[in-house]
Amino acid sequence: MVRYCKWLIGSSIFFTLEARIFHAVCIGLIACISVNIPIAVYLGIPRVPLLLSGVSVVAGVLYYLSRFKGLYPVSVALFQVFVNIALIANYYFNSGINGPTYTIFLLAFLVSVATSPTRQYYIWLPLNVLLITGLMTVELMQPGMIRLTYRNATSRYVDLATSYCIIAGFAFLITAYIRKAYNRQREELVAQSAALRAANNTRNRLLSILGHDLKEPLASLQGYLEMLADFDLEEEEKKEINSQLLVMTKNTSIMLSNILLWTRNQEQHFHANLQPLAVSDALRSVNDLARSISSRKQITFRSDLPEDAGVMADRQMLELIVRNLLMNAIKFTPKEGNICLSAQIDGTDCRIIVRDDGIGIPEALQPHIFSLESRPRFGTESEKGTGLGLMLCKEFTDIMGGQLTFTSDAAGGTTFVLTLPSVPVVRAHKARTQKDLHF
Repeated sequence: MVRYCKWLIGSSIFFTLEARIFHAVCIGLIACISVNIPIAVYLGIPRVPLLLSGVSVVAGVLYYLSRFKGLYPVSVALFQVFVNIALIANYYFNSGINGPTYTIFLLAFLVSVATSPTRQYYIWLPLNVLLITGLMTVELMQPGMIRLTYRNATSRYVDLATSYCIIAGFAFLITAYIRKAYNRQREELVAQSAALRAANNTRNRLLSILGHDLKEPLASLQGYLEMLADFDLEEEEKKEINSQLLVMTKNTSIMLSNILLWTRNQEQHFHANLQPLAVSDALRSVNDLARSISSRKQITFRSDLPEDAGVMADRQMLELIVRNLLMNAIKFTPKEGNICLSAQIDGTDCRIIVRDDGIGIPEALQPHIFSLESRPRFGTESEKGTGLGLMLCKEFTDIMGGQLTFTSDAAGGTTFVLTLPSVPVVRAHKARTQKDLHF
């Protein structure tokens, strides 16, 4: 029922608040008239039932023109003209000042405020006041012109009481609808403001990261080149510096890649290209990269990816998530430490696990680990972390409909678990083969 009423009034996407109120007024007017006509007939008030029927028909036509033909400005102007004419007639035929018309004029004033374009206020609002005061003045000057149409005091009481209840109900519905729309808009603005503040904070954090973390490798590279120009370095010294610069530039490259990906995701709102993937195949290049970097740091890297483990995932997003998790594990694991990449099938889920026995995550930082609010940390060989990689991991996991969790212990290292829907590897191989043939 609520859904149908919303459809009758119109969506906020296609109609302004004024237009939706106008539609609601037309529908409410038709409903009220359908109740009021039998009452007018019962009270024996002449011509009023016919007048109300005409108002109902016109309201229906104007509603149709506005709601389905998009002619709201024309419809509301015609509505104002017709309502004022109908109120003049009702005042004359329904006992003038002794009837309920002056209270209906007040309701018409409220409807004008709620539905008319602001630039038309100076037309309809003064006209409303002038008409009712003019009619009262004429009746005062010509007492016999408007006759009392009620048969007795009871019929007048019933008409006035009924009219008041209808007018009060109308006023309540209009005011409640406006308040509801206002509260909804205020909540949206508050949410947008919070999102803008968060985006601004993130932008400032990224600028800070770029300012500090790009300066360090560039300064090191510059210093190395100056040393080469001014001094004759031993081969062993060159190798040591080259190795340090290589690690530094690789970390900087990964950081820049993460920043670019995050920025593109914020601007373009990535959508996951989900497809069946064999985990061991999809992560082969990531596996090899982690093994190579681990060996340079004298870390034992072990991979246990079963051939029958398959997931429904976006290949690029999956690679990025696992690569960042592994780079983090390498960064915070000391020499002669251990890192393990594994996968397990658990019912309809596949869990990809990155486990290390490194320095762990301090408990104070754990609530903010997937945001830029966490403070930068340094790895076991002074590699600087920004937190952007884990934030990207979380965002891309959410986009794929997965789950990323972790447990950490300063004594026992850290374990990250990426959970995604599991698929049979046969389907994964088949889907990949069909894709290769297509291209």
